[in-house]
Amino acid sequence: VEMGVIRMLSEVFCRPPSDPPPPAQVVLLLGGSFRRELLCAAAAGRRCPRAALLLSSGCADAAELTAARASCAGAADVPVLVDCRAVDTVTNFTSVVEDLAAGGVASVSIATDRSHARRAAWVGSLILCSQGIAVAEPISVDSGEVLCESALRTLRDCLRALLWVACGWHLGWLNSLRHPSRVGVARGTEGRMFAPRCRVAERAFARWIADVPNARER
Repeated sequence: VEMGVIRMLSEVFCRPPSDPPPPAQVVLLLGGSFRRELLCAAAAGRRCPRAALLLSSGCADAAELTAARASCAGAADVPVLVDCRAVDTVTNFTSVVEDLAAGGVASVSIATDRSHARRAAWVGSLILCSQGIAVAEPISVDSGEVLCESALRTLRDCLRALLWVACGWHLGWLNSLRHPSRVGVARGTEGRMFAPRCRVAERAFARWIADVPNARER
C-alpha cells in the first residue's frame, strides 16, 4: 500500500514538465447536466476523435452522446458507454478505474464543465495514476452551470482520493445519504469490500472495453 501511494504521488507531482501528455484512449465524461454532457461529447469528437467515450453517472444516453460526437467532422465511430455506479466526483473515478486498468487502458482524458475541471483534474490524477493510467490533455466546456466550487471541496475530495488509494474507502455512501436521488445502481461500490458488486454494470463495461482501440496493447 505504501509503495502504491508513493508511486501515485511521484506520477502526479514529479513528472518532468517536458513530458507531453499521452493521447487519450478513453475520454471519461463526468456526468452533471444534460447540456454539459452533450457539449463534452462534441468536444471529445473534435479533440480526441478516435478515443472511446465513457460517461460516468450522467443524464444522456449512449445514443444521444453518439449523435453529439457525430456532429463533429472527422470523429470516428467509437464505443460509447454510460456507467451509473458513481454518486459524486470521487466515485466518478473510483467506480471505473480498476475496470479501465484491468482492460488495458493506459491513458484517459477527463471531460467536464470548466468550473469543475480543477477539482476533477486533481482527484482524477490521484486515482488514475495510482492504477498506472496516465492523464491525457483534459477537456473542459462552458455549459453555463453554476457550481459551488472551493479550495476546501478540492482538498476534501483529494483526501478522499488518497484514502481510496490507501485502503479502498471512498466514502461515497455519505453522499448517497445526503443525495438519495443519486444512488441508482451506485450502491455497492465502496471499495468492493462492503457491499455486492454491480454485475449488470460490470458486464456492460466488459463488452464496452473489448471495443476500445488499442486497450489491450498495454
